[in-house]
Amino acid sequence: MSTNKHFQSQVVNTLIPTMVSPLESTKQAYPLIDPFHEARQKEQALFGDALDDAEEDFMLADTLPRKALQKYAIVDHQQRRGILRKSTKKWLKFAFRLGCTVLLFAVLFKSFAWSILFTTLTRLDVPIVLIGLIVGVFGVIVSSYQWKSLLHGEQIHIDLARLINLYFVGIAFNHFLPTGMGGDVVKAYYVSREGGTNATSVSAVLMSRVTGLFGMFIVSISALLIWHTSFSRGIVIPFLLLILAVCTVIAFAVFSVSILPRFFKGRWAQWPIFASIISFGNALSVSIMRPRSMGTATLFGVLFHIETCLNYYIYAVALHMNVPLSFYLVAIPFVTLVAFLPISINGFGLRESVFVYAFSIIHIPTPTALLLAFLVDLQTLLFGIIGGGIYLAMGSRKHTRSQ
Repeated sequence: MSTNKHFQSQVVNTLIPTMVSPLESTKQAYPLIDPFHEARQKEQALFGDALDDAEEDFMLADTLPRKALQKYAIVDHQQRRGILRKSTKKWLKFAFRLGCTVLLFAVLFKSFAWSILFTTLTRLDVPIVLIGLIVGVFGVIVSSYQWKSLLHGEQIHIDLARLINLYFVGIAFNHFLPTGMGGDVVKAYYVSREGGTNATSVSAVLMSRVTGLFGMFIVSISALLIWHTSFSRGIVIPFLLLILAVCTVIAFAVFSVSILPRFFKGRWAQWPIFASIISFGNALSVSIMRPRSMGTATLFGVLFHIETCLNYYIYAVALHMNVPLSFYLVAIPFVTLVAFLPISINGFGLRESVFVYAFSIIHIPTPTALLLAFLVDLQTLLFGIIGGGIYLAMGSRKHTRSQ
């Protein structure tokens, strides 16, 4: 929020006109006599409160440049064009992802008869679905433990219950709020407010993703080695290529910390893609120096991946699907890696399409595979609703304390 503080000082310097005293040695400043000075002071105070609120409330930060542009005209023409350009790019990306999501679902829904889907839904075993939901909650707890172990390595100590609440809030931001701030950014922000710095908080959240990937790779590759005869080449080859691509990106990020600054300087070094790669590489390089923390988090990642596959398996049992658990240990990571591609909104549409493809290899009907994917989607949306409630409760408690 240092940018907000700098911005606030700029606003204050711009809004209050001053007059230097003739006695230059004293260098005193007096407000100019202006009949509208009191009104402007009130307006300035209100905007200062808005800036303070933005410093407290993460969601308001994006609105401040536009407010300044409209109310105070303190942004020059070049800055104004930069703001509009970034806003246009953001909405174009959103429109592209929205179009891809709608297109993928349209193709998917035309590929089967809705009567079969409704017939399959009527045979759903509701008690087993509730068991699957409980297993899903257990996955949130495991992932929060993983996050806590990484924060402990950064010398940040936060209660597990608080981290579970922030995990739910992160899910809500990922699924319900049309902002450029993902759930990971929100989690890092609140952790930085409760005892950590921005760098260490972001590093812990980032490494929870990386160690989760490592845990997923350990389980899935082990399953491939043990049950290799049970998997078709149609899923094994694309999955191994995706793993190779992810490992290449991670290795490049580590080496880029020392390589990129030598070749890309000046304006090139300020490009977001290079800055992101270097930040990612720095976080990895620092975390590698803490093998105990990384090892513990990776073990939690293994446990989380097994729990996720078990979550899918239980929902499949509720749909009366006869698919061995070993298949999920490979199919779910394959779907997860493909869903990371920035093509659709939060992976919706893309995830379900790849899910249907993976299960079609073992001759599972499209409506049944799609219902399985939708059950997990509904579970995630339910967790997002819970996270939204937690976020609103956090805001109301903050407002009560301020009063």
